[in-house]
Amino acid sequence: MKKLYLFLSFFLSVTCYSQTLSDEYIIKYKDLAIKEMKLYRIPASIILSQGILESANGESYLANKANNHFGIKCHSTWNGERIYYDDDLENECFRKYDNYKDSYRDHSLFLANSDRYASLFSLSIADFSSWAKGLQKAGYATNPEYADLLIDIINNYNLNDLDKLDDKTQRFYLSSMYGFPYLYGFGINYMGDKFICNFNLNSSFIYLNKSSVGFNYLMGNEIYIGSNIGILYLKDRMNYNLGLQISKKRNLSSNRNKYILISLGSDVVISDFSNIGGKEFLPYLLLTYLF
Repeated sequence: MKKLYLFLSFFLSVTCYSQTLSDEYIIKYKDLAIKEMKLYRIPASIILSQGILESANGESYLANKANNHFGIKCHSTWNGERIYYDDDLENECFRKYDNYKDSYRDHSLFLANSDRYASLFSLSIADFSSWAKGLQKAGYATNPEYADLLIDIINNYNLNDLDKLDDKTQRFYLSSMYGFPYLYGFGINYMGDKFICNFNLNSSFIYLNKSSVGFNYLMGNEIYIGSNIGILYLKDRMNYNLGLQISKKRNLSSNRNKYILISLGSDVVISDFSNIGGKEFLPYLLLTYLF
């Protein structure tokens, strides 16, 4: 009985100590995690739970010696400082940072700029469970329980309460467009989590002018399928247009609130909706800058 009591006392002491360390870690780094979420649209709960797990609450060798809170290895693209540590294999190369803020920023860039994790950014910020499973599926860690561990941490500390973007999060964007045969255009856009709605004015400056409203739905990997409908002036003659397009969204800078859309599509010139067959097709290529 005495041995059981001692074991339980030891177990509770270790558990409470771990809880205290995690609480302290969350208090110290939550504001930084929220900042990264607002810039890169990665849930703060995912950022913090990965930091807690990968760095052992900031107490791991890599966290202490290299400010590496996310266990990110060097890979071929890393040109910064390095540290070597036994992980899955002996003497593996890990990234070394000047401070913990650089580690958090590199973690955001590591996810945001990699095709391996691109599908995660089509998920809602509130869907931390799918983010955790997506990270495991994409191979962030070799532990087969990785997603469950992250989800348990998030649930235990209610980290999902942090996964809220305030009303200042940009949703409306102005845009300028360049391409062919529409040489220039401008528009107003609303960007949802999985769609983009827009109103655009385009012109060739010579014989082709178009005003249209459009809807583009996110299919995955930052690729949108869309359509638009509006009024098209061809050689001063008013027609209607019905357009279909495919677009690729790319980050324009480190600020996630600035994007470029690369769109390839075709407009159908319709003079009479009662007789749509055999109409003229106008293929186009557009670069749209959202700001």
